Amino acid sequence: MYEIEYPHLFTPIKVGKLEAKNRIFSAPIGFMANDPDCMPTLEAVDYYERKAMGGAALVTVGEASVDSVHGKCAPFEINLDQGPKTVAFLYKMATAIKKYGAIANCELMHPGWIATASAMMGQDIYSPVEFEVKGQTVGATGESIVAKAMNEAEIEATIQKFIDSAMNAKMAGFDMVLVHGGHGWLLAQFMSPKFNTRTDGWGGSLENCMRFPIEVCKGIKAACGQDFPIEFRMSADECTPHGYGLPGGIEMAKMIAPYVDMLHVSAGFHEDRKAFHDMCPSMFHAEECNLKYAEEIKKHVEIPVSTVGTHNDPAKMEAIIASGKADIISCARALMADPDMPIKARAGRADEIKQCLRCYICFSSVLNTMRYKCAINPDVGDEAENKYTPIVAKKKVLVAGGGIAGMAAALDAAHYGHEVILCEKEDELGGILKCEADVPFKKRLDLYIETQKRLIERNPAIEVRTGTPMTKALAQEIGPDVLIAALGARPIVPTFIKGYDGENVCSAEEVYYDPSKAGESVVILGGGLVGTELAIYLSMLGRKVTVLEMLPALNFGENILQGRAIGLEIEKYGIEVVLNTKAAEITPEGVIGEGAEGEKLFKADTVIYAMGQKPLKDEVDEIRFCAPEFYAIGDIIKPANIYQATSTARYAAKNAGRV
Repeated sequence: MYEIEYPHLFTPIKVGKLEAKNRIFSAPIGFMANDPDCMPTLEAVDYYERKAMGGAALVTVGEASVDSVHGKCAPFEINLDQGPKTVAFLYKMATAIKKYGAIANCELMHPGWIATASAMMGQDIYSPVEFEVKGQTVGATGESIVAKAMNEAEIEATIQKFIDSAMNAKMAGFDMVLVHGGHGWLLAQFMSPKFNTRTDGWGGSLENCMRFPIEVCKGIKAACGQDFPIEFRMSADECTPHGYGLPGGIEMAKMIAPYVDMLHVSAGFHEDRKAFHDMCPSMFHAEECNLKYAEEIKKHVEIPVSTVGTHNDPAKMEAIIASGKADIISCARALMADPDMPIKARAGRADEIKQCLRCYICFSSVLNTMRYKCAINPDVGDEAENKYTPIVAKKKVLVAGGGIAGMAAALDAAHYGHEVILCEKEDELGGILKCEADVPFKKRLDLYIETQKRLIERNPAIEVRTGTPMTKALAQEIGPDVLIAALGARPIVPTFIKGYDGENVCSAEEVYYDPSKAGESVVILGGGLVGTELAIYLSMLGRKVTVLEMLPALNFGENILQGRAIGLEIEKYGIEVVLNTKAAEITPEGVIGEGAEGEKLFKADTVIYAMGQKPLKDEVDEIRFCAPEFYAIGDIIKPANIYQATSTARYAAKNAGRV
């Protein structure tokens, strides 16, 4: 007999007069795959529809601009101020969300002085007070961007833009709107007494600072009806000396609550290097690190309060709701990593949820390409393409290698209807990243690996053979129709450095498995993700660490935000970073580095190399012609990241047997 495991999490809740079927809401994440006129494409529709399909009770369309001229932070944010055109294009999106029983919500956003895309288009941008946007220039002249102080007419006009945008969303079929008053956007700029030093009725005192957001919410209710719900998003604490703290956030919440139906309690400030990571916590932050803000604000208001940030585990989410610390859990990256998280939790299959790694590949990808992707969910951004299981001829699929790519390929091939044999030379699945299992900030990676192993074990279509190295003879004996090679890569051993084979030298992988191999002082050769994350881990264990990098900057590849988070940890632990310096020789005393000023000895008990990976191409070539269909995936193509592993696995498995 079925028994609900998380009764509080799946008890309905009222937001205004709307009833949400559970307490898991999809927080706003903007999807930039919109057309040149900034109207949502079918790709964008499918992106949000997938979250509703997965069981979220409310799905919020993110980063929709109320002012397409002066209020664009990024070039392809949805325009809400285009009248009938907005309504026509948003209708499909609202309908797609609601057909799964989810509430369709639309975020109303104006970035104020953060409207850099508007500035780049030559438009004026606005702020409560005149403000130079440091680090930002426009045009060939390189002139600094200066946000103009809004006059009263411009304030009133912008309030009306919020109201009109809310009405457009309502006419398009959205059930409610979210007014963004946090993270340093325009309303938050007005709300912050430290920043808003105006001397008229729109600033100075807290009452005057709150006038703008209150007038916006009052105007929306007047235009759209008192029964049209408003969710208000706010930073309870801006987490920066230049902003307000929690006491101010509490007072703001008390003042806005009478005019809205729900408070979405976040934290942080978008444009502050450190406070951004309080807003979107990194892998170095504790679980549920921002819950304390919602818990405190809930004590002072009568309307539902949502917490947001690092919520992945249904058991912990259930405990939050049961304890009364929050009424709702808003999830952003968690529902990118696994949009079926609500359905799985509801069905008693929580141990099959793929929890977000907090690796930032999603947000960094947007900064690089204006497109989202997810390390462990290759469907993100391609929801339409992967919405349905293709009809293929059933094949015998042999997957060689049981690391990240191999496990993903086996599961995907089985999902597409194939018979799968998965061979791994080690005694257990997991691959090279098993070495990071004990690293505190990599626990989510270990959880993902264990979840994949569990799913494979439960799948009757997959036969697993561990302790089985892949050879040509074995492949020929099995006789597969399709062979997917996921044999991976091995660390590059720096044989080109004199002393590489000394007793005080080891690989990053060895030290991850056994940190006791690292002495009290360590030099790490290589300033990529592997080397710098190891430097942080060893610093947490009390070692004195120096990172030696021959390039002029640390190398985080495309993952800009993870690099920034690592930079904050490097500062926190006092890790020495030496750039433009090549390791010339390793001695028992340490490393002789060669830089612009000549040679220097960097003393260390242990020297660790983290200088990249070399694909096992010879092993792949041995089995290349052992099946009619052959795919090489993951690190075999190019050692990169988890996203490459899972995405190449997905499309190899999807293509298998298609012809």
